[in-house]
Parts: sequence; structure tokens; C-alpha cells
Amino acid sequence: MLSRCTQAIASFQRRGLGGCSRLTKRPLTFDRANSTSTKILSSDKALHSTRGKKLKPSKAQIVVLNPREAGLFKRKRAPAYFNGNEKPRERLSVLEGVEFDSGGTLRNRKHQTSGDILQEIESQRRKLLVFKSSVPNEQVIKSIHDLRPSEDTRIMSTKRYTQLKMLLEMAYTLPQLKAYARQYYDQCMPKSVTKKSIIPHILHKLWTCEVDASMSDAQDLVVERILDAKTRDIYLLLLTNNGKILQNFARLGATVAVALGENKIIVRATSSLVKYVEVSLRKILDNVQREVLPIQSVIDSHSASNSPPISPDDLVNLVQKETATYFEKLLEDDANSYVVSGFGAKRLAKAELLLLWALNYNPQKTERIWFLGESRDSEYKLFPFTDNQCLDWIDRNKEWFRLQKPVNKNQAPEKNTPLVLDEKTVDELYHNVLISQSSTTAKTSEGLETKTVSITLGQILKTLDGEGTTFQPKVPGITKKLLQLPLYDGIAAEDELYTVDQHEYYVQLKFIPNLSSAGHVKDIPPLELWFELDDYDKAISSSVRCLLHTEDKSLLLQTPQMPHDYKVSIDRTLEATKPYEEDTQNWLKDQPGLKEFLLQARLTFQGNEKLYVPKNLEMNLRVGDTGSIQPVTFDYVNVKYRRVLRLKYMDQYLVQFSDLNGGSSGGKYTQVDFICPESNMVSREAFGSFIRDVLEYV
Repeated sequence: MLSRCTQAIASFQRRGLGGCSRLTKRPLTFDRANSTSTKILSSDKALHSTRGKKLKPSKAQIVVLNPREAGLFKRKRAPAYFNGNEKPRERLSVLEGVEFDSGGTLRNRKHQTSGDILQEIESQRRKLLVFKSSVPNEQVIKSIHDLRPSEDTRIMSTKRYTQLKMLLEMAYTLPQLKAYARQYYDQCMPKSVTKKSIIPHILHKLWTCEVDASMSDAQDLVVERILDAKTRDIYLLLLTNNGKILQNFARLGATVAVALGENKIIVRATSSLVKYVEVSLRKILDNVQREVLPIQSVIDSHSASNSPPISPDDLVNLVQKETATYFEKLLEDDANSYVVSGFGAKRLAKAELLLLWALNYNPQKTERIWFLGESRDSEYKLFPFTDNQCLDWIDRNKEWFRLQKPVNKNQAPEKNTPLVLDEKTVDELYHNVLISQSSTTAKTSEGLETKTVSITLGQILKTLDGEGTTFQPKVPGITKKLLQLPLYDGIAAEDELYTVDQHEYYVQLKFIPNLSSAGHVKDIPPLELWFELDDYDKAISSSVRCLLHTEDKSLLLQTPQMPHDYKVSIDRTLEATKPYEEDTQNWLKDQPGLKEFLLQARLTFQGNEKLYVPKNLEMNLRVGDTGSIQPVTFDYVNVKYRRVLRLKYMDQYLVQFSDLNGGSSGGKYTQVDFICPESNMVSREAFGSFIRDVLEYV
């Protein structure tokens, strides 16, 4: 991944800033005659003046602010599109989480009158179901508290009061009522109290209920309705926004229970509120949209040869919880076709993207862990990694651990000493990273190839069973030290540190090939499009860089005696198109598919404008042994936002300090990369010096 970032940044043309001065310079003139007359008049006035001398003004209190303190330079925030993981503003609506079509979801349904709808609702009444199960005491006490009337319903009719009193008598025991008063109101009831006396105490003293004999029983009496529902409907109601729809009904005063085994929804509220809940549920469930997806075909056409096999059921279980969609087989004997359902087309589109994301198509990627601890592996322990927000949606659901050295509470922290490698270890690193061949992608003959050797700081994470491994580029407390390094490109004046934003902003779109469109060619390299962002968070189309990632070989250096680990990588990329600046007249003439993609896409990441990325992109590539040009379809997977600061270390190494934001699904984290100069031809001596210099810094 680093090569793609470095290649894209190196390819972008840096633009200079011009300026002009608005101050006009005029020559200073001095009139000697006027000056002499002025002195004579001043002396004459001083002789005849009867007043004292004028006091000098007090010294002015002047505060000098630098440009940052004066507010001339503001740090640019991440675009609104990538801030989806922030808590949205609370909306007081039971329809929260449901997206309605602008054209209406009942367009093809027959027109029904309100009487028909009410008649259908009345026909859904059933007898009350009786469930026998063991319920925890905490849940029983909470159910008592759920019966407490709200402030608006504290004044009730006689029948409602009798109903509530009978419910407490029949459904709960005396110890449960005592435990409720003790837990929620901190009142310990004496042993002599009876059930007959504690219930009025709860109603009048704790809940402050009042009886109004003039109130209508029809509007106040609580009724129960049991609604039939499909498994799909119950699943969507529970998963969409973590059950926010049902929670909003509870905020209105209705008690909604779901019987999963019987596919029933039990609503308990006043008669008017019950009807409102029924009509709202009907409206919500009518908005469910469906789409048929050939899951097995998607797996076959987007899987690399070295990818572990995954079944359609495992892939579906991974995606449907994240997207709040429901997958079911179209036919029981058909393992390929699934029907995906969800509230709104946006959730269905997200489910399709995450299906491709979960396949983890990376034929160019190889990783190997090398243990470099001071002691044996058994003397270190696994400690949990809790910062899950920096992980993507797949790794976020797993429990990760890092191998570290145990430290006693009263033990003084040891000072971190730099990792020192002997010549033999450096030789092995050089051979494994630069000499050995490991690329498994299909042969691709395209434009300029770029090779980048780098070292990334981070932490090696493992699952408890040892089957899963990931490298998270997270190093605590290194930001302050990094910002002491000079800028890589230098600056004209010190004030430019504050008046000119020194960061570079990019968006990175990832695509994976649809192998069914490439004939018999397998393991085609994935594709990435890089764009510069303007001041309005819009991608500049003419700045696009089209990169094929042909190799990503990494050696993970595990150092549990230190607060971080290292990743030594070599990346190879091919630029599939020429930059716009090289040939403005014939730009993208050989790639009409990319040109059409740029015309159709709406790559704006502002909050008030909607992002649109076409589902696929067609590229003309020379892949396979024949070397002939053939069209290959690439499917869009995800997008990342990058904020990059280029620094210089030891006057020769490029240090990229990047803020990456992949939105709610991609995670948010920082990354520090040291880039080896002359990466295309790195000698053994230059590689050894690069390794030692980086290890000495951190």
C-alpha cells in the first residue's frame, strides 16, 4: 500500500503559489524652506505659552500574534463523507433508520382506503401466547420498572389503575417487588410488609400515580396486540440501527416484545397508541426492498488463487449484520442465488460492496513474521488490543492481542533501547525482501514500473488461536517527535508554516478485477485510482493516477520488548495511464472506459452533496502470456481519505506522516513510513544503512 501512496504523491505535480504586492513605493521628499519656518513658529509659541509641557503618551500595550494564533491558518478537517462513525444528531422519529424511495414504495400496490387498512389490522389479533422460561432476576426487576407510567400518563382512569394494580399482584412475587424498591429507589422494606401493602406504596409513593374518575377508560386502558411477522421482518427490525425503530416505539410509551420462535410481535399500550404502532410498522415493512444476488458466482469471479476458500453461508453471515440486511436462499437446492432484503436501496448497495470487500482479493500480498525478541517467545505474554476504531469492519469483530513483555506495577519502566541488528540478520532481511521472488499476480505489461522499499511503524496483532494476523500502523506518542523533523521540500520563510497548509490531500479508490471478464487469465493485479482534493473536498479529475499493484511483500519484525513493531516492505506498481500533463490533447484516448467513468462519477465528499461512484470500470490492459490488449472489468470496493505530511530524516530519507480515514467501515488511523531513497536499485550497503538509521530514530 505504501508504494501506491508514494507513487501517487511523487507523480502529482506540485504547483507554485504566485503573489504580488499591493503597496506602492513613493520617494520621500523634504521641503527645507517649510521646515525652517515651522521651527521659527514653534519657538515663538513656546516663548509666549503659559501652559506646561505636553506629557508624552503612555507606552502602548501591543501583543504580537503569529499567524496561527491570529487565526490566519486553519487545519483542514476530514471531509464529511468519512465522518460517518460520529454520532449523528438525535431524531425524534420512529422511522429512524428507514430510507423511503422518493417515488413511493406502494406505487404498484392497489389503492386501499383507511377502512381497509384498519380492517386488516383488526384481523391480525390473536390469542395471547404463554411462554414458559427461566428469566433472570435483573430482567424481572427491570420489567417492573418498565410498567411505571410516564409523566404524561401519571394521572389515569380507575380501570387503568385497577389494571396496573392487578398486573403487579399476579405477575410478581413479594421478594421481587422488595428488590425493585431497593434497587431503583434505595428503599429497604421491613420484613413485616405484605404484598397487599407494598403495591399501593409503589403506585402512590414511588410512581406518584393519581386516579381521575372523569377520565375515559377507552383512551387510557392498556391493550395488547399480537402481530404476525416474517422472519425477515423481525430480523430487519432488530438489526437496523441496533433496534432503534423498536426503541423509538418504547419512547412513545409502548411496550414491544418480539417472540423469535413464533415470529410474533407483541405490542402493549393504549388502544390509540397500539393502532399507531401497527400502522407505523406496516409503513416501515412495506419499504423493504429485495434483490437477487448470485453469491457463489461473485466468489468465483473475485477470488485469488492463494485465497482461502469461503462458503456462501460464511460470507453472508459476515455481511448481513454489518449492513442490517437479511439474506435468504432463493431456492433450497440452489446454493448460488440469494435474496437480500433491507430498508432502502442504499443498504443493498452497501451489502454488495462489503461482499467484495470480505473476499479480501490481494494476490500480490505476501507476509511473514520474524521474531526478534531479546528473550524466548515463552517469556512474553499476549495483551489485548482495545483500540478497535482503527480497524476495518472485518477485523473489528475479532479479539486481537499483541505479544509484549510483562511489567510489574511497582517496577520502574525501562528505557527503550534501539533495536540493533548484526550483519547476518541484515543479510537475511535483504535477501528475503529484495532478492527472493514472491509475486503471484498475472503478467502485466503496462507503463512505468515503480519499486519502493519502506519501513512502517506499528504493532503486530494476533488472534488468541493464532490463526489471524494483522499489522496495525499505530505508534503511541510519536507525533510530537515526528513534527520536529523539517519538511521534505523545504519552505521559503518561517511564516509559511502557519499561513500555508503543508499537507497534501488525496482520495484513494480501490477496485478488484472481475475475473469472469478476463477469459482464462487469473490473479490480475488490483487497481487503485488516486485523486488530489481541492479546497472544497472534490476530486480533481485531471489529477487521476491509475495504479496496478503487482507486488506487496512484507517482513514483519516482531519486537515484544519494545512498544512497537516494524514492517519492512517492498511494493511494485505499474501506472496504467499517462498523466494529464504529458499529453493533454490525447489524454485517456487509449482508455475510453476510464474516461467514461470520470464523466459519470460524482467524486465530491462534502456533506451537502451526494457521492456517486459507478459500480465498475473497464480498462484496456496487456495481461497474460500473450501480451495482447484486452478489456478487463474492475469492480469498485472502497475509498480512503489521506492527509499526508512529507518530512525529511537525516537529510536523505522521506518520512510520510499520514492520517487515513476509511469511514465507518474502513477505520481511522495514522501511519508513519520511512522511504528508502533510490528504491529501484538498492544495494546491500544502502539497505543496511537504511535499516540501522530508522531503528536508531525510533
